[in-house]
Amino acid sequence: MRLLVLINNLFIFIILSLMNTLISIKLPPTIFHIDGWLFRTRRWEKDGAFYQQWFGVRRWKSLLPELSDFLSFLFSKKQMEHSGSDYLYRFAQETCRAELVHWCIIISMLLYMQWTHTGMSALMFFIAVLCNLPYIIIQRYNRPRILNILVNKRNGLSENSIKELELLHKDI
Repeated sequence: MRLLVLINNLFIFIILSLMNTLISIKLPPTIFHIDGWLFRTRRWEKDGAFYQQWFGVRRWKSLLPELSDFLSFLFSKKQMEHSGSDYLYRFAQETCRAELVHWCIIISMLLYMQWTHTGMSALMFFIAVLCNLPYIIIQRYNRPRILNILVNKRNGLSENSIKELELLHKDI
């Protein structure tokens, strides 16, 4: 019986994750404001350095799968493909989209937990946090780094300085 409940909960988790993902794919990138309340960088994040210092994000972020690995029509966030200002801004917007969908998956599991009131749903909420928090960390780590490159490009740094920044941020 417990196995059946677990399978049912896993199925609901997958369905909710897919629904959140499909909805986010349909949203235009223009609605994601990089300076909005949810997406802006907080002072304590130290432009993403907090995530490297406390979680060592650079060591493991490339090991996690990304949806664009499976759906080639999606914007890939594995690494920067070029350094044009429009591309960098779109990249930053896509980190907002990714962060939002992972937060929505966690929230939808929290709502599901309120609906079912079982110990198994609490386990599923824990799994949702465990599966989605690393992706949120990656987006919050990468976005300020991308925006710093964009700001430096707009401030008219020399071509050599920009190339050095791009090399430094190649692992985005």
